[in-house]
Amino acid sequence: MYLPLTNNPEESFRVSINEIVYNFKQLWNTIGFWTLDISDEDNNIIVSGVKLVTGEFLLRQYPQILFDLKSTSEEDPTRDNLDIFLLEVTDKDV
Repeated sequence: MYLPLTNNPEESFRVSINEIVYNFKQLWNTIGFWTLDISDEDNNIIVSGVKLVTGEFLLRQYPQILFDLKSTSEEDPTRDNLDIFLLEVTDKDV
């Protein structure tokens, strides 16, 4: 499964992962990169400001999150190409 990212500089969406609903918020900042916030179904923040980059497991350092995110895209996303940046939901290697 891939997250439904768009080029909107501030977009929120909900995704069910392993039968748990999570709220995601993607943000473009003026420094020049995308970040992702993740909260639970009641909008309690789980993690905030995860920088979207390629080639890394983005959530490995957050043991409270039971899944991971990784992109195998060729380049980090820019302001105008987040919609084609594939961010895959993966199982977390514990």
